[in-house]
Amino acid sequence: MPRNWLSFTRNSIPIVSVRIAGRRYEAMIDTGASLSMISPGLSIRLGLPRQGLQPIISVHGDIRSRTLVTLPSVGIAEFELNPCQATVNNLTPLRLGLDLLLGVNAFANRRLHVDFKEGRVYIFPER
Repeated sequence: MPRNWLSFTRNSIPIVSVRIAGRRYEAMIDTGASLSMISPGLSIRLGLPRQGLQPIISVHGDIRSRTLVTLPSVGIAEFELNPCQATVNNLTPLRLGLDLLLGVNAFANRRLHVDFKEGRVYIFPER
């Protein structure tokens, strides 16, 4: 049976290694984000075309428009996540050194189990 989990530091934010276009990146899994996010730099490196603007409600309650792109398929554990939309955002304020945040939309039709105690994210096949 293929491995269906990724490890992260126990009792911390789930930051995992993913594959995009043959390269590895660190990504945060954020089940509180409805849309995925990508840094401007990574979006440019991947050559992702702009697809308009997406209004986003900030944590302060104001609405901000962000550029919308489509992420290519993302390799995570033994799975390939389907392409999904992402907004281009400066992720530097997170202070995690990340270029990618995978929101709920990245895991459409999949089941996730985040085990903070063991530091594992289990991913189950599409239904």
